[in-house]
Formats: sequence, C-alpha cells, structure tokens
Amino acid sequence: MKIKLLTLIFPALVLSCAKLPAHYYEKTLWEENYVENSKDDYVLHYNEGSISKVLVIDGSKQTTLDADKNPIKLSDPNKRPYFKTISGQDTVTLYNRRIDFEDIINFRDIGGLKTQDGRQVRWGKIFRSDNLADLKPTDFEKFNNLKIQTVFDLRTESEIKGKEDQLPKNVRYIQAPTVKDNGDMLTQLRGKLLRGEISEDQSFQMITELYQNIVTSDLASLRELLRNILASDEPVLYHCSAGKDRTGVVTAMILSILNVDRKTIFDEYLMSNYYRRDKLKKILRKAKLGKIIKPKINLKVIENFMSVDERYLAATFDVIDTQYGGIDLFIKNQLQISDQDREQIIKKLTQEN
Repeated sequence: MKIKLLTLIFPALVLSCAKLPAHYYEKTLWEENYVENSKDDYVLHYNEGSISKVLVIDGSKQTTLDADKNPIKLSDPNKRPYFKTISGQDTVTLYNRRIDFEDIINFRDIGGLKTQDGRQVRWGKIFRSDNLADLKPTDFEKFNNLKIQTVFDLRTESEIKGKEDQLPKNVRYIQAPTVKDNGDMLTQLRGKLLRGEISEDQSFQMITELYQNIVTSDLASLRELLRNILASDEPVLYHCSAGKDRTGVVTAMILSILNVDRKTIFDEYLMSNYYRRDKLKKILRKAKLGKIIKPKINLKVIENFMSVDERYLAATFDVIDTQYGGIDLFIKNQLQISDQDREQIIKKLTQEN
C-alpha cells in the first residue's frame, strides 16, 4: 500500500515543485551588449541600431557576424570565441560571461563590468566557480584554453574530503579557506535540517553571520587570498562549494577594489540564483519527497541555504560601513592595500572602456 501511495504522490510532488519563484529566472546583471551561451551555441545580444559591424573571432578564424546566423556554432568547442562590436571609431570586445562545462554550473568570468571611473574590468583574468570535483578529463582542454594557472579553493578540509577538485596537472592548486574548519559541522547541520530544528529566521541569521565573519573574524585569511589573486600576472580562479557565498563575498571585495559600483556588485552576485536555478529545483524536489519520511523538513530553510539573497551580502557591507568606515577605508586599513597599490591593481586588471 505504501508503494502505491508513493506512486500516486510522486508525480504531484514533482509537478508542484517544477518551478521556482519568477526572480530565479530573471537576469539581475543587465548589460547593453552581452553574450550568452549554451554548450556550443553562442548568441550575441546587441543594439543593432548603434553598432555597424560585428566580428566573430573563433580560434584563428575571424568572420563578420551575419544577424541571420546568430547564434553561431563553434568550429572548435574547446576554444572560447569572442566578439568585436564596431561603432564608428569605437571597438568593444565581448566574451560570454558564464563558461559552460558539463557538470560545473556556476563558472563565470567577472570581466567586462564597468567601473565608476569609466574603465572596464579585463576579460579572462579572474574567474569564479562552484567546486571542481566534477570537472571531467574531457573538460581539461577547454579549461586550459582559458589559461588559468592557479585555482584557489576556499573550502575547509572537511568540505573537500571526498569532493577533491579534478584539475589538469599543469594547474597549481592552493587551498585557501576563508572560514574556520569546524569538523563535522555540515553533518550536524544536515541532521538539524532533517529534524526541522532550524527556523527560517535562524537560517537567515546563520548565513549572515557566515558572510560577516569573512570580513571580521576571518579577515586575515581574506586579506592573504586577495593579495594572491590580485598579484597574479596569469588568469586565476577561486571557488567554494557552490560558488555563491564565500565566492560571492570575495568577488564583491575584488570588484570593490577595482572601483565597480555597489549596485553592479550586487547584480553580479545575484546571478548565482539565475545560473543555479535548475540545481536548486532538483534539491527542493528531493527535499519535498523527503518530507514524506521527514515531515519536519522546512523547504524555505533549505532554499535559504541553497540560494543567494541581497540581504546576505548587504550584511557584509553593513559591517564594512559601520565598523570600518566604508569600503575605501576597509581596503586601505583592513586589507592593507595602499592607495598607490590599489591604483596599480586597477591599472593591471581594468582597461579604458
């Protein structure tokens, strides 16, 4: 009888959890011209009225984009193409922001963002992602074509165990945790979730404390990590488990150093929900099925842990603004990046727009 009951319930549960709230399907980072990709298809979205010509650079091949053949199919799917939009005397180079790997869903380039002084973050220098335990050997050529020389893993020893990054041998791997390792904390947390012992308010508080700790109790780790990332002359990548929380804070700090405005920083941060929505749907679908056996599971608490929320990152900036006197003083005093050093970093990692 139980099997029959589950057979009847299962389709209803799947259908009822088939779609997330609308904001998960909406891009938060809107750019006038941008590239989207899915596997080997690359689509350039641009204002045809203001751009006279578009060149497609696919490996060593350069062609003029035919508007009727957009998206384009790559001649070599392992090489990242780029586009040059020409308007009068101005040429702007555009790359796809998200890099599409088979089982890595939140791998992206933070380049192309505008700074407050009219410059642009350089493409192909700094990448962020979720963990790389599922990077396959068949992905290695594509990964190496990004020229990433160093990967910084922000996870703790406990998180890494059994989920080690799978990387090409030529890539340097550095473990650089931004929070303290509390051993089996994740196992304990999972048990509490299953028993319904964490409320929505408690989950929100736990996450905001994690964000704030990165710039307070774990500040030394953050400082060292940022120094290493920003000092690199070769492309680098950093990641945590899902590439959204610790990775999101680190990205926010890098973009702040590069003088990107706070709204753009938040918009880029919230893109994790857009890229991870299918993963979140699967997690919530399993959790909803789990409620048959563990009825105290709180789906909203799970969503809180598995998604990003602007209030989480806002909590980090609140600490920076109230305790440290604002982001510029935080960069100078707590991150120990002098004004002169910051100017050099901006010069290296941004370009005239």
